[in-house]
Amino acid sequence: MLLCRDLEYKVGTFHLEGFSLVLQQGDYCALLGPSGSGKTIILELIAGLRTLKKGSIIIDGKDCTLLPPQRRPVGILFQDYALFPHMSVFENIAWPLEIRKMKKNEIKRTVVSFASDLDIDRHMDRMPGSLSGGEKQRVALARTLVVHPKVLLLDEPLSALDAPLRDQSVLLLKKVSQTGITILHVTHDQAEVRFLANRQITIGS
Repeated sequence: MLLCRDLEYKVGTFHLEGFSLVLQQGDYCALLGPSGSGKTIILELIAGLRTLKKGSIIIDGKDCTLLPPQRRPVGILFQDYALFPHMSVFENIAWPLEIRKMKKNEIKRTVVSFASDLDIDRHMDRMPGSLSGGEKQRVALARTLVVHPKVLLLDEPLSALDAPLRDQSVLLLKKVSQTGITILHVTHDQAEVRFLANRQITIGS
């Protein structure tokens, strides 16, 4: 499902060299390592947000190495959720569908469905600044999932949450993983993914 072969990337004093990874459909893989080890950079390379120096990225049998981000079957959830502050919850979730030129009635139906599944349908008219950390996370996750990615990339998605919200989010991610999506979850805390991951890789140690 996801094959990273001999990835190489260099920026400043950081140099990633010879990184390879093979994930099957439905795998939940924890990518562990200390700060500065390049975990987030690996996610951004897979998503197409950075350009490889060498190597290849194959997703579902298709070479995506040279494809722009919007053409890769990948969703990425950043640590700070990266919601648009000037857009409502509905508008945030709908945005990736709008840039793909989906019809308005289809956008509305899709957004409502995902918002309901993630229990944020009552917040559709609210702005991100008025949401709790857990609500922001669910909106960002809905926005990531509406395009039906084959691979979901998570950049420390639980680090900003307090203990009760973290427990809720673990259950939510477990539910998402049971849909068969392939997940790569970046963290520096092994305990964070003990309940979630069936595989783990450590870099920079």
